[in-house]
Amino acid sequence: MSLMDQLTDVVVGQMSREAAQKTGLNEGVAAQLMPMAMAALMGGLKKNSAQPNGADALASALDRHDGSLLNNLGQLGQDSTIADGQKILGHILGGKQAQTERALAKSAGVDQGQIGQLLAMAAPMVLASLGRAKREQGLDASALAGLVTEESVRVQKAAPSELSGLMQFLDQDGDGDFKDDMLEAAGKKIFGGFFGRN
Repeated sequence: MSLMDQLTDVVVGQMSREAAQKTGLNEGVAAQLMPMAMAALMGGLKKNSAQPNGADALASALDRHDGSLLNNLGQLGQDSTIADGQKILGHILGGKQAQTERALAKSAGVDQGQIGQLLAMAAPMVLASLGRAKREQGLDASALAGLVTEESVRVQKAAPSELSGLMQFLDQDGDGDFKDDMLEAAGKKIFGGFFGRN
């Protein structure tokens, strides 16, 4: 089982209710959005780690995210953890953060602020998972970049095809944009009965 598969199992199994309570989302919507949020974050990490010194910066950051958070998931709903997640989002998504939040919010028919909170809960989990892998497998910066790329490609393939544009957007240079009607159509197909019922 891949790193992100393991993390998704943890998230769907244990975090959906807490994420719903914290964001005000329908629990079913939160459960479906969390894996997409993590896929978006892995896409951002893949691009960042491919930049000059990007892998070294990620390896250094993971020294502060060693995976211990995964042993105490109750911390994920705490304000301090979410505040840390907001900082992580700024580093991972940079100028694409608002666009990513808007795309996910539009596809799910929910508020962009709710998606921002969801991403802020997902970000520390993604780094904790990578940090644990780095520590347990003794990964250096180069091997870490390879793992991020491998996981990003895997989650991109597993993501609903209707949201492939978001994954491509995160891989591009420049900001770009999404068409609202495409996002709404993707949301209706992905979320079905949950669409619009947050």
